[in-house]
Amino acid sequence: MKANVRDASNVRIVDLSGKMTLGGGDVVVRDTVSNLLKEGHKQIILNLSNVNYIDSAGIGELVACKKRAAAAGGDVRLLLPSESVYKVLSIVSLHLVFQIFEEEAQAIGSF
Repeated sequence: MKANVRDASNVRIVDLSGKMTLGGGDVVVRDTVSNLLKEGHKQIILNLSNVNYIDSAGIGELVACKKRAAAAGGDVRLLLPSESVYKVLSIVSLHLVFQIFEEEAQAIGSF
């Protein structure tokens, strides 16, 4: 998995690509979000448009990122999950926990 961080005003957008799985993608997401929080960036959007697979470790890491952000006074929101990723999110009811957006501008404006 690869992660690229972009700035949009006070929001950091993390463009993720690849598989969010145990021992690979979950570590990339954890490290990226943790570093952003350490730098004081509390408004984070994870762009999932190029994530083609997510397993239970990836799901767990999304929840952990949201929890760490909330503890720091921030939030993590999701952008453009693929159909397969959205199915997994909805099966475990995370579509009720995360704010999920189809448009980047709308996600940025939600903060």
